[in-house]
Amino acid sequence: MSFARLARTTTVCNFKAVSSAVKQISARDVHTAKALSGSLVNWSESSIDLVNRLREQQKYYATVVIKGRPFTVAQNDIVVMDRIKDLELGDALALNQVTKIGSRDYTIKGQPLVDPSLFRIEATVIEHPDGKLFTVTKKKQRTAGQKTTYHRNHYTMLRISKIDVSKL
Repeated sequence: MSFARLARTTTVCNFKAVSSAVKQISARDVHTAKALSGSLVNWSESSIDLVNRLREQQKYYATVVIKGRPFTVAQNDIVVMDRIKDLELGDALALNQVTKIGSRDYTIKGQPLVDPSLFRIEATVIEHPDGKLFTVTKKKQRTAGQKTTYHRNHYTMLRISKIDVSKL
């Protein structure tokens, strides 16, 4: 996985039961056309209406994929994950791999990912803690040989500072 560092901002690339009353927008409602400059997305009128209804909600949650693992987060949540060595304390991340974004009443599901132009999720590195010390003892049967090793996991803690849905 590669990280691009721009002015202390890093973009991570390639990085509850839902009731029946919740409306879902799928990627089937989206018509995609490719141009030479990149991909252009033409949204249907019903999709635009539902995205604007989602935008009117006060609190959002999102299921983001960081280093291949999904995390369901809301604003001001803390995510504890395996260490990312390229990051320093205070670095900002723009999380762009989102499989689901929603609120209490509306949910947008991606197939497999939601279009990154639809949202903005930012996280900040707040700590690089070490886990507890594990003792691993290996012993050979019927001999006095014994080997003891120690292992400690390293983690990165992220605070989700912003979840926004863009206006279409």
